[in-house]
Amino acid sequence: MAVKHTPTNEVHKGSKGGTTGCGFSTSENSNHWINSSDRITCDKNGCKN
Repeated sequence: MAVKHTPTNEVHKGSKGGTTGCGFSTSENSNHWINSSDRITCDKNGCKN
């Protein structure tokens, strides 16, 4: 599952209401996050691999 950060258009590994692969909380500013089927674009450890 992927989750997109709408202000930056960056796609992370994870899902809304949890934590991304690289450690961002999607519960904070939850209106900035949407579940997505896009390809993951985050290059940070945990999302990329």
